Amino acid sequence: MLDMGSEIRQHNNMRSNFIRICKIHVVIGLLFTAQIIAYDAGKLITPEIVLKRWLATSVLIIVASMCWYIARLSDTPKEIHRIAWVLIATDIALASFYVYTTRGMASRAVILFVIPILVASVLAKKGMVYLTAVASVVAYSVTAVAYFVLNFNEGYKLELYGELGFYSALLLSIGAIAWNAVRTRH
Repeated sequence: MLDMGSEIRQHNNMRSNFIRICKIHVVIGLLFTAQIIAYDAGKLITPEIVLKRWLATSVLIIVASMCWYIARLSDTPKEIHRIAWVLIATDIALASFYVYTTRGMASRAVILFVIPILVASVLAKKGMVYLTAVASVVAYSVTAVAYFVLNFNEGYKLELYGELGFYSALLLSIGAIAWNAVRTRH
């Protein structure tokens, strides 16, 4: 059984780790901002996509900033986990948005689904890591299928299912690796 001092240290470590994650998310938002500016200046993306990316990036920065502020005031690990779910859901939504707007199954933005899995692993809850990995797989699958259906003739159905299977297995494997890395540290 943990003593009270150990529980307080554990909560403070979790809170400080999550606060750092929130700050990193703001930096990620700034990286997205730089990419939007560069792509817009080079006329690589349409004005409509520019606007949508600005909105999506703004939401990320606002949510990350709010999570940072609330985490600083939190008193319990449960509060940190609740706040983390907000950030994780935002990460999954943003990854889905980028996958959809960058050609669905052909998108390189699938790597963004790794971010919420890593966020969950930092909080050292096995169920949270695996649930986040499964949610990422579902979001990726729905997004890629939606793009395929709504933009017919941009790929083959066999290619779609091959990509879905491969990246889904990869995201679940990353979740398992992240959990094992965190578990061995504790």
